[in-house]
Amino acid sequence: MVDEFGGRAKFVVEDLGASAIAERFGVGAYPAIFVDQALVARPEDFYEWGGPKSGKYIPWTDLANRRRFQEDLRTMIGLRLEGGDVPSLEITKGAAPAKTLPDVAMTRLDGRRITFSQLRGKPVLVEFWATWCPMCIKSMEWMKTLDPAKVEVVNIAIESKREDVEKLVASLQPLGNVVIASDAVRQAFSGPPAVPTLVLADDRGNIVKVFYGAPDTLHDEVGRALEGLESVSVASR
Repeated sequence: MVDEFGGRAKFVVEDLGASAIAERFGVGAYPAIFVDQALVARPEDFYEWGGPKSGKYIPWTDLANRRRFQEDLRTMIGLRLEGGDVPSLEITKGAAPAKTLPDVAMTRLDGRRITFSQLRGKPVLVEFWATWCPMCIKSMEWMKTLDPAKVEVVNIAIESKREDVEKLVASLQPLGNVVIASDAVRQAFSGPPAVPTLVLADDRGNIVKVFYGAPDTLHDEVGRALEGLESVSVASR
């Protein structure tokens, strides 16, 4: 879209944990869209992050909502380039981020019920993903390279039809558990978050790192964090 403005605008992507403007606005989830110093679209505009389904672009899977967002953003950029002031939104404060994996009941595709407490004893890697998210699927493919003896994997599908999930899982054969997020799972994680989001917990269920989005370094970062947890786990035995 920025190409439409003949080089007068540029698109910049910042990691949530390293974004000064996101920190200044108190943004604790993603995506958040800024035009210069104005917040023009919030996480809750795209996903029901800890709140009702009242966001302007929900459901994000609807093509009409994506086009509406593009038109709104195009208008905001044009206004700023003409010298106008872009109105800024306020963040709706959701629940505080969890410090441990919630002990919520989940049902795998095969009907087996599991909880995170049952998975303790090894680090746990949780991915929130969707069938329409290419980067999510890329992460699921990468996770197949992990050693199941050293890490538990839980793939939680959101914003996806069950038949689409089953079809993709049958083709991909991902590592670990695959569940479809129930209302209880959504509430337990104050979300769901945007996809992809990866949550890494230690062998006691303590959340040590949340990885938002899909930067080029994502899998290397997750791998290093896992290696650190494995070393701590071995040393504590």
